[in-house]
Amino acid sequence: MTERETLRLHPPIIFWWVWVAFVVANVADYAAQGLPSARFGSLLAAVLLLVTGVVFTLAARPKVISSGDGLTVVNPFRVHRLPWPAIESVDTGEWVRVRYAQGGADGPGATPRVVHCWALYVSTRARRKLAVGGAAASAGVPRRLRGLVAAAPSGYAQPLSRLPEEAVRLASLPVSAAIAARLDSRAEKERRRAEGRAGEASTATTAWSWPAVAAVAVPAVILLAVALA
Repeated sequence: MTERETLRLHPPIIFWWVWVAFVVANVADYAAQGLPSARFGSLLAAVLLLVTGVVFTLAARPKVISSGDGLTVVNPFRVHRLPWPAIESVDTGEWVRVRYAQGGADGPGATPRVVHCWALYVSTRARRKLAVGGAAASAGVPRRLRGLVAAAPSGYAQPLSRLPEEAVRLASLPVSAAIAARLDSRAEKERRRAEGRAGEASTATTAWSWPAVAAVAVPAVILLAVALA
């Protein structure tokens, strides 16, 4: 894993740019043909602004940043900074979940807190696959790698079929589950590395992202004002 890595899924980003293209096309169309009335133009602009703020906040903004210090989970309206020593586990539910200890604030033996990574959702199909135990891994080489093995020259097919067990397991998992497994493995290594080191920062923090709140709240107020005018 690289020192700093931004983790997110492609569909929300694609959806964001499709929406941007839709807005640009509509603005260009109305600019060329003209608007029926000033009030209609104001309402249209307010609606597009509000939906753009919502789509950006829910689709384009969320991400998980893995760095040497820990994980930064950027959710729609809040940002969680989780040092590696504080992270107890990373697994999946409807989203990738990070379980962490708050440190001195909770005291020893406290129940771990949980952060759901909005950017790394797990689809229903992926959850069903995980529930049945990942049958794709049971055949040795996952389906997505079998074509590579079959097409490889004889000198390479044998090494490809003997991939490390961990690589085979990760390749058989849905994308979000594979990311969760990698992060969990790194968190475990970082916890071991931090043991015995004095002064290791391990306090997790959570903060509201007021620009993200404003990206939705301000257009909503504008739309309300225009609608009531």
